[in-house]
Amino acid sequence: MILVRHAHAGSKAAWHQADEMRPLSTLGLAQAQALVTTLAADDITTVWCSPSVRCRQSVEPLAAARGLHVRTSSQLSKTAHPAWLLAWLQDIGADAPWVVCTHGEVLTRPLHRRPQGRGRLEVATRDQTAKGALWRVGTHPHRPDGRLQLAYTPLTPTRWSSPSKETHPALRDAL
Repeated sequence: MILVRHAHAGSKAAWHQADEMRPLSTLGLAQAQALVTTLAADDITTVWCSPSVRCRQSVEPLAAARGLHVRTSSQLSKTAHPAWLLAWLQDIGADAPWVVCTHGEVLTRPLHRRPQGRGRLEVATRDQTAKGALWRVGTHPHRPDGRLQLAYTPLTPTRWSSPSKETHPALRDAL
């Protein structure tokens, strides 16, 4: 299973509609395309995401490249409790050929929590929680209790260059 934090979205302050409708920025659209390249060698049969526009946009290019439909679940929404994600990972299993895209609010609490007991996650590094980040979920090789381990995987750049603040004013907060 591969967990994805949605790609960069436009500014919350500049958005005057429901937050669930906030789309990806130019940088976020490039990150979504990079996800296709980064996961090119992975066997993926199912793509899940939060119902928010930015999560859907983050995984739509990947799903399209694989001929898959994007499935949504409110349990991946911004207000979902992180414990649900942990339980889902434990129940489904780390080896499921799925991509699951959600929000930082759902991902960062489990990622930054010290592992204690079955179902907790062990993370290789605590710094890698930027928008567009992804982690491969696996069973910890040295733990008989089924503890899960996450390994950060950087996006493979595609044909984009770093946008400048002057060229992309919507990205001022991100750069």
